Amino acid sequence: MYVLVIYYLLVIKTNLNLIHANFFFVDIVGLSNPKMSTKTQTKKIEVLNQCIQECNIYKQTPKDMILTLPSGDGMALGFLQGIGHPIQLAIELHNKLAQYNKARIPSEIVQVRIGLHSGNCFVVNDIDGNKNIWGPGIILARRVMDLGDAGHVLLSPTLAEDLRQISDKYMKIVHPVGDEFAIKHGQTLQIYSAYGDGFGNSLVPTRLTYQKRGTKQVTKQETKQVTKQVTKQETKQESTSLYPFVELSLTIKDPKTMLVHHKRVYQITNTSDTPIYYVEHGVAMDVPKQSFDDLNLSVYDEDNLDLTISDIKINEPYQKQFTTAFNKPILKNQSGRFYMLEYDVEEPESYFENAFLIDCKKLVLKIEYPKNGTIKDPVFYEIDQETEEKRKSKIKPTIRKSGEMNVARWSTTKIAKGQTFRVEW
Repeated sequence: MYVLVIYYLLVIKTNLNLIHANFFFVDIVGLSNPKMSTKTQTKKIEVLNQCIQECNIYKQTPKDMILTLPSGDGMALGFLQGIGHPIQLAIELHNKLAQYNKARIPSEIVQVRIGLHSGNCFVVNDIDGNKNIWGPGIILARRVMDLGDAGHVLLSPTLAEDLRQISDKYMKIVHPVGDEFAIKHGQTLQIYSAYGDGFGNSLVPTRLTYQKRGTKQVTKQETKQVTKQVTKQETKQESTSLYPFVELSLTIKDPKTMLVHHKRVYQITNTSDTPIYYVEHGVAMDVPKQSFDDLNLSVYDEDNLDLTISDIKINEPYQKQFTTAFNKPILKNQSGRFYMLEYDVEEPESYFENAFLIDCKKLVLKIEYPKNGTIKDPVFYEIDQETEEKRKSKIKPTIRKSGEMNVARWSTTKIAKGQTFRVEW
């Protein structure tokens, strides 16, 4: 540590401006999506900045020992001391984001990819005379990061091999990923991936998978397949469909654990000439669920036929995002088409929130709860998209008795994409 500090001071004094640093490069996955509002983009950047600021390794490092370079959708940090600081920051950041993402809807979660490297860079003055950093060290950290998908913590061989040599702890969590891979300008590199309990992504990065499969033809074919799938799942569904009717039903099965049975009923109409083959679902939890089986999940159509899961986008303990294929495609202006989603999760915070990603004509929200007084009567709220302030709904729910349960029913019409509703009990 003392050698690095002395070297840094010497460099500045002699105006060579060449330093050695341990780099942490991070960006937010999907932030450039044109469908994402500026407000959402800004919120995610603020969350990333706050989470990094709250990480112990960042707080405990003297600020004159950290070089910072914002990158719009993320940042680069160069630690002038501590070869293990970048990977420790990556682990802490993943834990912070896991807490933030808990029980949030898919459009709100913040996912990152991280690249780590140890190397040289230059301190240069920008147009305003402020200190900036540039050079091979930070460039390689960026290129390593660019190879990753959501959740990946990727390392250059320079940093990975040094870490694996100094500690068995790093030997257990830093793993080589296959053979060498092409990065840019004909360069090849052995990539390492860090993952363990609660951090990282153990899957081979998609770009590296394409390279391993070899030919340009395969890459093109798979890219077309992915593009086609995204078009069907997201673009087509969001731009050419609407919900004439949606009913969200909650049944409190166990007031002690607050186990709640969720049932969602969606009537769906296709407004385009292109058939709809897929529908995307998102489930957020306050209590971790390791697998889909833990949710008692079922998805079925208007004929009570199960819909097959065709793709899993997120399978995290607090987030599940997946796609199901319709048994029969939904054609233009076809009537009577529904799909239902049912699952069980605990709601220890005693609330449920739903955000609409597609326009809806009518929403019915119901909650069934024991009438023995263990659960208070629910309160319905509408969430302001600009300020995130919750306002008590002016629409009064109706409450009726059904056996041992009370049933509160609330409804509204003309719901625009982006509107959010919440019920607390």
